[in-house]
Amino acid sequence: MPPQRQLWPDGPAAPVTTPFLPGGHDIDHDSLAANVKRNAAAGLHIVILGTTGEASHLLRDERKAAIATARRALDQAGYDNAPLLAGTGGSSLQATIDLTRDAAQAGATHALVIIPGYFSYAMKEDRTAIRMFFQQVMDASPLPVMLYNFPGAAAGIDMNSDDISFLADHPNCFGVKLTCASIGKGIRICSYTQSPEYLAKKGSSLRESTVSGRFLTLTGLSDYLLPALAVGHAGCIASSGGVFPKTLRRLYDTSVAGLNGDIQALNEAKELQNRVARSDAIVCGSGIQGTKFVLDRFVAPRLGGDWRLPLGPLKEETKQALIERLIDDWKYEESL
Repeated sequence: MPPQRQLWPDGPAAPVTTPFLPGGHDIDHDSLAANVKRNAAAGLHIVILGTTGEASHLLRDERKAAIATARRALDQAGYDNAPLLAGTGGSSLQATIDLTRDAAQAGATHALVIIPGYFSYAMKEDRTAIRMFFQQVMDASPLPVMLYNFPGAAAGIDMNSDDISFLADHPNCFGVKLTCASIGKGIRICSYTQSPEYLAKKGSSLRESTVSGRFLTLTGLSDYLLPALAVGHAGCIASSGGVFPKTLRRLYDTSVAGLNGDIQALNEAKELQNRVARSDAIVCGSGIQGTKFVLDRFVAPRLGGDWRLPLGPLKEETKQALIERLIDDWKYEESL
């Protein structure tokens, strides 16, 4: 049975890595479960099989098994009511629909969908094709869908605010993750989806048992979370949060308090945003391999695990630089 439909909450989320056993052949499900529990305990929502989760490197059965592991880990840790957002992007419309249905069967509550990029040269500026793809996925999906706009992982396909606002009208669309680092785009989307006209229209067209007509605009990075929250964004899904989850949660909480009038909290949020912007750039700049290495080095051996080709090995000087540049941020994380 499909999971009960529920609201994706505001706040920060961690796109967890998919750890592989040495050699990268099999998923390390024990480490995956441990990482899910660690991030949930720090107050972050869980995203499985995003870009950081190497979804494109997994076979269909592996994807389903990873989602089931994440769901089971949450339930066993007492987070049985926690939502679980799963990346279900595939190489075609039908592949994406099939993966989304698999995700629902495995225990995901929401789907994160990116457009296939293989034929970007033919469709990069074909707004009709882009919109039709998402519309048909959302028509068929048993789960509420979050649009995932990441040109870097979609061969340069970049949805504009008009595309996203158009798709936001769909009754099965609940938000967008913007990994295009465009706060202006986010402002335009927030302005539209938080207007009385939109809320009235969306509220009257919701599918039965959907909780709310809210549409969430999330940043795909944590390095501008405070200013994004100030202009209507609801949170973020940030890979650096999976390394420093308590720090990201602290940034979100102090930002919200500060924007609601607590000057002391706002001042702390500004300082924290500077710290997070720096560490976010370091973590993201090192790629998935760097993220996994830092998890292994700072948190627990094998928590990040191996990765799969064509992602290449980290140079020893890169590893040492990551330790040196992030050690202060890790000490702060441990202090929380």
